[in-house]
Amino acid sequence: MTKRPAGMGREKVRAVLGLARWEVELAAETGLLRRLEDRRFDPASVEAALADLDAFRRSLAREERCNATASAARLGVSVERFKRVAAAAGLEAVAEEEVRKYGKVLWVRYYRAGDVDGLADHVRADRELRAAARAVSRARAGPKAAATKKRNAELAMAAREEVERRRPGEACGPIGVLVWAVALMRAAGVALGWLRRFAEVDDPRVEELTAVVRRARFPQDALEARLAEIRPRALDAIGLLAGPRQVFTALGVPATAVPEHVDQFGGHVPEAALQELTHAPPPWLLHARAEYELGRAAAEVARQDAEELAQRWHVAESAIESAAKLSDAAVADLVGISVEVVRKLRPKSGRWSPEYVQGVLAARPDWIRSEEAAWREVERRRRKEQARLERNRQKRLAWRRKWAEVFGVPLDSVPTTIGRPTGNAIKAAREHPPRWARPPPDVLLRPAWAVGGLGVWKERRGDHPPGGLRAAL
Repeated sequence: MTKRPAGMGREKVRAVLGLARWEVELAAETGLLRRLEDRRFDPASVEAALADLDAFRRSLAREERCNATASAARLGVSVERFKRVAAAAGLEAVAEEEVRKYGKVLWVRYYRAGDVDGLADHVRADRELRAAARAVSRARAGPKAAATKKRNAELAMAAREEVERRRPGEACGPIGVLVWAVALMRAAGVALGWLRRFAEVDDPRVEELTAVVRRARFPQDALEARLAEIRPRALDAIGLLAGPRQVFTALGVPATAVPEHVDQFGGHVPEAALQELTHAPPPWLLHARAEYELGRAAAEVARQDAEELAQRWHVAESAIESAAKLSDAAVADLVGISVEVVRKLRPKSGRWSPEYVQGVLAARPDWIRSEEAAWREVERRRRKEQARLERNRQKRLAWRRKWAEVFGVPLDSVPTTIGRPTGNAIKAAREHPPRWARPPPDVLLRPAWAVGGLGVWKERRGDHPPGGLRAAL
């Protein structure tokens, strides 16, 4: 029987080669050090590594495990570039690990350091290719920017011509003037008080004109100048319009209900057009009034139906609840005691539900065994309720005493409904004292000798009050 060679322990290998624990384990995993069946190390492999320690360390450094961050730092590039170059070169990970971090499950890939160092040429080529691409892109950027600038100038010029064509003339009505003013206000990004009521009007004409003005790329001062120019006409136009309530009173329908027949802006209609429609109502207005009244009648009927349905539901619920209650006489027949005692033994809800009675019959407490036991239960509950009320009274009395001590007022001044004197409550009450904690106004205005009497005046001031008031004291 041959004797197996004695192996070396990990700590001894560390001492001989000057390695860390993880370096010893890495050397064993990669085959740089041979490990025996008993997980000890072969002395021959350790002696071979010791014979050429520098070469062994270089080999071990090439076997080091690096994640993406460490690999990118090793090559002097960003993590994104390393991942891109590694994918292009087909670099495979030698190990993967599942890491739970930031509430997520991450898969971390580890690469061999020697393989990572071999990507230096790929990184250099990637850097050169991207530099060349940037140079080409910069060379093309100038003509492209010039073409874009020219196209934007042409679009702005066309939009400015469109704006000039849509500019309200002298014959333009008040609605057109307001649409123009609101579109300029929105394009300029300012809020003017005299247009405040129309700032949020949802009108497709305003939206379209605002888009055209923005495409024109007017400077801010030019837009504000146009607003100042249109301001007098817009104010006059606002004075020529009738409000939504006036329109509804005159026509019987809101202006927004007939936009195809009435030129309106946010429910406002020119007074001249409103008077013409009022004096000679056209057929479409009569038809719109009929439809509006029909809609109101239908809505009223629906509301009444909903109220009636809700009332029926409440009546049905009340009937179900009443049916679910058991009378005192019925409970007395079930437990075999008098109705008077049963009435005094009602639960806190004040009614005998079938579920509660079923639970009582299943538990069979002592008070349902005889009339005397039931009366004793009544007396016990009465004493318990009195003790509870007394505890609450003492607790609130202690609270009142604390509040009276905090503010230095008589106990009778503190209301009986005062809350618990917690630290936050006392702090808030001191910042804003309640009425009962404030001294009377006459005490604040009267002098010390009038509040405390003549003795207090003499003790504090050493002299006498005015002669006219000495007799009053």
